[in-house]
Amino acid sequence: MTQNEPTIASILRHLAEEYDGPVEERHVLTRVLEQRPSSAKNPYATIRERLRWDGLTLGWLRLSRSQLMPLRVALQGLRFRCLPRARDVAAGLLPIAHLQPFAGPRSGECTLCDERGVQMPYLDLDAESAREAALPAFDLRAFYARTAFRPGDSIVVTVASAEPLVLRLEREVSDEFRTGAVSAQDAELIEAIVERVRRAQTALIPCDEIVLPIFATAAWRSAYPGRPWQHLIIHDTRVQLVDDIFLTTQPIASLHLFGSDEVFEPMSHAEYDYHSADAAILAEIEALQRELGHARQLDAEAGLWSGQVQRASAAYGTLDDDLAHRPFFGDLGEMAEGAWEADEPWEAGATFAEDEVDPGDPAVLQAARNRLFELISPTDADRLRQARPEEAELIIASHLNMLLVRAPELFPRIDLILPDAAQHASLDVALTVDWQEGWDDDEEDDLDDEAEDEESSDAFSASSDLIGQFYDYLLEMGKSEATARIRGRALSTYADFLASYYGRSLAEGDYATLDECLFYYYPRQVMNSSARQVREICTAIKQLYAFLRQRGVITDDRFAEALWSRRGQAARVVEIYERISRESPSFEMLFERLFQPYTE
Repeated sequence: MTQNEPTIASILRHLAEEYDGPVEERHVLTRVLEQRPSSAKNPYATIRERLRWDGLTLGWLRLSRSQLMPLRVALQGLRFRCLPRARDVAAGLLPIAHLQPFAGPRSGECTLCDERGVQMPYLDLDAESAREAALPAFDLRAFYARTAFRPGDSIVVTVASAEPLVLRLEREVSDEFRTGAVSAQDAELIEAIVERVRRAQTALIPCDEIVLPIFATAAWRSAYPGRPWQHLIIHDTRVQLVDDIFLTTQPIASLHLFGSDEVFEPMSHAEYDYHSADAAILAEIEALQRELGHARQLDAEAGLWSGQVQRASAAYGTLDDDLAHRPFFGDLGEMAEGAWEADEPWEAGATFAEDEVDPGDPAVLQAARNRLFELISPTDADRLRQARPEEAELIIASHLNMLLVRAPELFPRIDLILPDAAQHASLDVALTVDWQEGWDDDEEDDLDDEAEDEESSDAFSASSDLIGQFYDYLLEMGKSEATARIRGRALSTYADFLASYYGRSLAEGDYATLDECLFYYYPRQVMNSSARQVREICTAIKQLYAFLRQRGVITDDRFAEALWSRRGQAARVVEIYERISRESPSFEMLFERLFQPYTE
């Protein structure tokens, strides 16, 4: 991409200013491609991804699968109601949770003013007066005092300006609330929320994706506002509000995603029949286990494996660790355009001073980003700017050897983590003593660990070579780069599993290890696992082993075909595990049953 070429983000922001109502998504995508042509097989995919993850920040609200609306149009003139808690009125605060999602649940950047235009100060968690609210809040002490606000009174909020976002507040005395005038819209609102949450494909949905589209198109959007949508939810057993931000139809016991003090209290445990819920899930698991056992037996009779499950991954992570110790991988997507801003540009040939290295410093990250883009090809640089985190990882990995040679300054230096010179003498003495005394058991274990690490590294390198060959093969067969990247990313899960737990490459995969990976390791140990992704893994593995058999690397790929035919079962395991890990008070019992025979 040339320096002056518009980005997808800038084009979307500009287009959001041109429309004054709903617009077909396809039309917007076409307008983007007119200004930024693409030769990809599915050129709409990248734009859709930007709208999916950054739509609101780019000025777009998704109304449905096929329709968008400029966010400013959705917000302008909209009215809603807040009902502060007695404790917040006493403290003179209005937690920003009351303004979600209209003030931006992910940013909270807006201006509050009263009917006279007097602005209300915003207090973050560092402010002494906001600590009682335990959440970011606005200081409404002057407003409460001037209007003689009392607990039970409500605040009617009107979006006076959408760009910039300005909210105007008015007090309404509790006795003046017109119940009859809002009963119909309250009923319509809660039914629409429940229906949208039920149709969603994820367990927890951000409230902006549900509530904003409903308000944007409602006939009463700028009329006399009904009860707060949060209050409608906490009095309806069909849907639940989690951490004041997320919505779900699944009962969730004592779940606080961010450890916050919730403004809108969840319903008590007594209001849910957890035992009946657990019984239903257990019955579902039992049925699935019968299917799994039958499929494994048939595959054993067909000679695809011995019928003996392996449990190498069970040694890494216990049941108690499952919710509190899932791996987290850094977000390489922050390498994308506009992620960091630096005060000073990168100078060619410059290096980081040893006493100034701070990997978390934005300027350091920006400098590394700029240097990286100088070294890779323009095509790969453009791909990296548009890549999702997992795609960025693959792109960077493909250039790793070149970067180590041409830009070693981008990588941490080993000598920065060694003891300083004053400690060298004592360190040398200690090493000499240890050498003279001979190896102890711990040192032998260390050597064994190092040997295992080297074996794992060699295995993963061999798998990476195979994935690279498969990637090139897909391109030769006419597949798009996006498809090839998705397949490569999916294969890396099994490759990492084989290398880490068995010291094997993909060429040495078999039925037992693949079954363990899909039905035990993947649902528990891979961050953001999903039913869709595990299906992609099964498809990629089937295609890879067919390719390896065709090239003569292996002689039999029937095991991959067999596990591919069970991809629906693998997806169901992931879905059920997601549900029980979030909602079930009987998690341990359900966990043991779901992952049999690996937990026996």
